[in-house]
Amino acid sequence: MAGHGSKLLRMRDVCARTGLARSTIHHYIREGVLPKPPKTGRNTAWYDEDFVRRAQLVKTLQEKTHMPLASIRDTLNGMPNAAVDTIDPERFTGVTRAIADGLRLASERELSRAELIERSGLKPAMLDGLAAGGLIEPIERAGRVVYSPLDARIVLAFVRILEAGATPERGFVGSPDIVEAYRTHLTELARVEAREMVRMMRPLTEIDLDEFLAKVADPLGEMIAAMHRKALVQAVGDVTANGDGHD
Repeated sequence: MAGHGSKLLRMRDVCARTGLARSTIHHYIREGVLPKPPKTGRNTAWYDEDFVRRAQLVKTLQEKTHMPLASIRDTLNGMPNAAVDTIDPERFTGVTRAIADGLRLASERELSRAELIERSGLKPAMLDGLAAGGLIEPIERAGRVVYSPLDARIVLAFVRILEAGATPERGFVGSPDIVEAYRTHLTELARVEAREMVRMMRPLTEIDLDEFLAKVADPLGEMIAAMHRKALVQAVGDVTANGDGHD
């Protein structure tokens, strides 16, 4: 871990330099966020300047981004010390905030219940049915019910499906099974995507993030939609070939 001729430090020195407690540093090492130091005796370990810089960075990232240690570990693992030294925690924090704001459509405002009913044309009972089915999540705020920009988009997309003719009167009623399947698999997909985002955080800090997100959002959505359609074509073929598709 230490370079030739570099000054080695004891644990008390690392604690003084980083402001971290001994127990916290040991916890970071157990979690794989910091490397295990070489030992010269049963209870004696030595730490170098690279270790101190990583410990300071981990502390700063936790304080500023509230990232869990596992995410920080995934970001830093395999990254050479020279690259770790280039990470700007302020820029890192700004990137995570910008991505989160972009995903949640922070530039769009929430809609009240009355506004969403007026804009969508849905009856209140049907809007409540979407909430009961878990497709949207109304928010209680200051004594009124509001809907996030993402939930508003879900509702408006649902209305377009109805307008295409997929109405309950014609028997088009989503079963709880398909709603749960969407929720389960999309949640898992989102977790994988979030882990990938964290893994690629360093290159994301080096580009114009607003321009990148604007350019990648539509093609990424189209790619995912096409992959879903491809999988659906295969699944429909399997069902028709095997009867009802059940084993």
